Amino acid sequence: MKAIAAVVALGAGERINVSGVCREAGISRKTFYKWHARYLAEGLDGLEERSRRPKRSPGQVTGPIEELIVRLRKELADDGLDHGAATIQWHLGHHPDMPRARRVPSGATIHRIMVRRGLVTPTPSKRPKSSWCRFEASAPNEWWQIDATDWVIATGPVKLFNVLDDHSRVIVRSRAVLAATGEQAWTTFSQAAQQWGFPAGCLSDNGLCFSGKLRGFEVLFEARLRAVGVRPFTGRPYHPQTTGKVERFQQTLKKWLRRQPLAGDLVELQTQLDEFCRIYNYERPHQGIGRVTPITRWQAGTPIQPATEPIEPPNWPARPRHSTVTANGNVYLDELAINIGVDWAGGDATVIVDGTHASVFIDDQLVRHLRIDPTRRYQPSRRPRGGSRRTRHLQS
Repeated sequence: MKAIAAVVALGAGERINVSGVCREAGISRKTFYKWHARYLAEGLDGLEERSRRPKRSPGQVTGPIEELIVRLRKELADDGLDHGAATIQWHLGHHPDMPRARRVPSGATIHRIMVRRGLVTPTPSKRPKSSWCRFEASAPNEWWQIDATDWVIATGPVKLFNVLDDHSRVIVRSRAVLAATGEQAWTTFSQAAQQWGFPAGCLSDNGLCFSGKLRGFEVLFEARLRAVGVRPFTGRPYHPQTTGKVERFQQTLKKWLRRQPLAGDLVELQTQLDEFCRIYNYERPHQGIGRVTPITRWQAGTPIQPATEPIEPPNWPARPRHSTVTANGNVYLDELAINIGVDWAGGDATVIVDGTHASVFIDDQLVRHLRIDPTRRYQPSRRPRGGSRRTRHLQS
């Protein structure tokens, strides 16, 4: 580098046009003379590249606080709870070992500490938050989300009913049952209402224990909701994002349950569920509601009341039609042919046509829901070729 050569030459007593050298090298005269002073004091060693890290960092996280961060990370992970930087930051602010005179480190600082200590496993980039399309109830009890999921105990598989308040994210009820029936769904819902009051609405998927809308009839759960003034509504088929809040809760619940001893029966499992709901509602900061606990957000609003009069039953113009799936995977209804795939060939299909939509069921399983194209007789599956019904996602 010409500037370095000029520094050495100046140090040897030669006459140098310092301004010209600095202009040509793109450096300041201050930098040139700093290098010159280091060369005179240390020789060529003084011209080696040096770290720009400051000699003092008054705001640096101290050793005890860093160890507390690492300890919290391990404790939360061992308990099966969230243990990211934002969660650890919240727990630091409430931990008795955190000095009150010290400011809680930022989430970015905590993340850097965990990376430096080898506690973070790199993951692929996620979809940016700017692409999310969020919806949320404006007040507690405006509507609840309900869903059922699978779990296993020592005696075999069981079902878990979970009911969540859409606004506050409070888990109003989590209940273990042997089978996901409409009667059990209503019992779970009623138990939640005894503590939190009935909501104005209830959002569910199209599972038969919750809704018969796609099948052209009303199920017990819907009828009892209407009777107490709760409006039932469902998400679009094959679109679990509609009930995404309760779906996400179930992911968090199962992560915690895997860290617990395997329950021997439903009573033991129910004890575990009740304990987790207590932690989730009262002790766990929720990232989706500004890092406060669900109970804090519930208490900040005024719960909405259900309708005072029973809601009128819906008008079900659709009637079930029956057909056998042909060898090429089609179901024929009058002038309409719906393709559901050759995997279902020979099966007895029940088809509900309601205006511009059709739903196809085989053995009470929804295999296709579509918007009918009135310009064509044949309704193709629009699925990619290859794969089986066990591995591919059915599309409308």
